[in-house]
Amino acid sequence: MGMNTPSVIIGTRGSLLAVAQAQFLVDHLAAKGYAVEWKRYTTSGDQWLNGRLEESRGSGFFTKELEEALADGTVDLLIHSLKDVALQRPEGVQVACIPAREDFSDWLVMRKDAPQDCVIGTSSVRRERMLAGIFPEARFTWIRGNVPTRVQRVREGEMRGEPLHGTVLAAAGLRRLELELKDLDVRALTPEELLPAPGQGALLAETRSDRADLIAALADLHHAPTARCVGLERAVLAGIGGGCQQPLGALAQVLEDGRVRLRGAFASATANHQGEALGRDDAFLVSSVLSQMGLP
Repeated sequence: MGMNTPSVIIGTRGSLLAVAQAQFLVDHLAAKGYAVEWKRYTTSGDQWLNGRLEESRGSGFFTKELEEALADGTVDLLIHSLKDVALQRPEGVQVACIPAREDFSDWLVMRKDAPQDCVIGTSSVRRERMLAGIFPEARFTWIRGNVPTRVQRVREGEMRGEPLHGTVLAAAGLRRLELELKDLDVRALTPEELLPAPGQGALLAETRSDRADLIAALADLHHAPTARCVGLERAVLAGIGGGCQQPLGALAQVLEDGRVRLRGAFASATANHQGEALGRDDAFLVSSVLSQMGLP
């Protein structure tokens, strides 16, 4: 390695998906002459495998250990699934890039022999509450573990001594892992059926303010339309005063005429509160959706 070779230590969660989705950023930096080192972390969220992901788990449940490593200089760049990232970012942290978004939808992955009164495993309160209206005969149970583990649980057809017929997973993760699913029934859920989590399908690369070189090196991967859309979705999340485990779906899409369609749905214990707005002004879009949802 030459004396002038720039170096970067990248921090991610340790799962196959976290590594797979970070790879093109790693390749991009390597192609620009960086000596790249990886550090993989097991976060609080990865360690906690007993129950649903509820707001009581706290914000940054899947990112806290990574953020601490960035702050103390152990790593130089973090690559997150944006939907896991807390709204409040630590001081001295800067966005390096938000690349173009992958598929934002959720996929229902079911056994082919699933009955009408099936059992669907999900750790997401958003998915459970919003799908209960579409599948009134289904029963929901919690499931934890990484994506391949959840798919394998469905194949086995049971979990914790009870039947398990299906699960709901982010399409982006399934696509990035290129999992073989031909033996299962896979149904892409439309936004009308299930609005994705804010930022779902998008990635966020963050660095410290003193690494302007990394921000410059990743600038050509930054996708402004994706950044705007996920910013709007996270503004809806901020408007309800919650963190990333809230039962909230939000989706912003830029239309061909340049206007943005913003939709939000908050699944309380008793009702699904929805809002939708179309326009060019971001503040109007967010306030309109929150107002329709019955939120300030």
